Amino acid sequence: MGKKRAKGKNIQADDEFQDILEPVCKHIRKGLEQGHVKKALLNVEWNICQDCKTDNQRQDKSEEEADESPSIWLCLKCGHRGCGRNSQEQHALKHYTTPRSEPHCLVLSLDNWSVWCYSCDNEVPYNSSNRLGQLVDYVRKQACVDTPKNKEFENKKVEKENQNEQEKEKKEGVIKEDNSSNTSEAVTVKGLSNLGNTCFFNAVMQNLSQTPVLRELLKEVKMPGTTVNIEPPEFSTEPLVIKLEQPGPLTLAMCQFLSEMQETKKGTVTPKELFAQVCKKAIRFKGYQQQDSQELLRYLLDGMRAEEIQVRRESSCLYLDLAIAVNT
Repeated sequence: MGKKRAKGKNIQADDEFQDILEPVCKHIRKGLEQGHVKKALLNVEWNICQDCKTDNQRQDKSEEEADESPSIWLCLKCGHRGCGRNSQEQHALKHYTTPRSEPHCLVLSLDNWSVWCYSCDNEVPYNSSNRLGQLVDYVRKQACVDTPKNKEFENKKVEKENQNEQEKEKKEGVIKEDNSSNTSEAVTVKGLSNLGNTCFFNAVMQNLSQTPVLRELLKEVKMPGTTVNIEPPEFSTEPLVIKLEQPGPLTLAMCQFLSEMQETKKGTVTPKELFAQVCKKAIRFKGYQQQDSQELLRYLLDGMRAEEIQVRRESSCLYLDLAIAVNT
């Protein structure tokens, strides 16, 4: 047989533990009002007694007395802020002694955050798990937000944010001016006709039509009389200015497609010619079957690049042949 547990001793220990957790003061239930305190803490001056401020007594004090400011106690029933017993006026104590239907006996020190009960004439312990501790934590958070140091920090933060906003507005103004100057070059968004399972092709073309750099480069390539400068070798003195021939069929089809996409007329664009040129470069896209968009983009750009190299090569050979004929 095992030994019996001493149940009586455990019960007695639990009772003692409960006595430790229970608040000593019996006035917490009637002397605590969270709603009134929270309303009273809006736009307050934490280090100033509100009665002293009303009586204008703080303005008549000397600088030395102002440095030794009395402790301020917050009434946890109504949110009244009064100077403590170490001051001459003792407004916190006077607030308690004023006859009322309900007691205003619980006060919170705004210096060390201790709670005192005037009725018990003793300090009241608390923790964050009860109503008293939760209210004290709330007051401490509000006081930390409204302290002068934090106000200075917030003011600096606001000034910095205002400066950043002003700089951002200036940049946006410059961008708006640039956009307003380029309204004539704005690109309209149009739909593309489906040639038969060509969604992958249309998706790539829509993205390329909204690429400003590509549009500008193809405009220059299509312009008649486009020239390219070839850096001379070390022993030569003048650069070679070569006039380029007409671009290849894929590049011309791409230029035509982009020009149609930029037109202000409403309606859809049918990229049949461009798709046909792509199929000539890559036979795998024939048959109107679903294909991979990334592969299409790679074949398209590689094909245009190959045509550009071919045009430059032919133009250079033609230029050199003419130069040799002139010299001979």
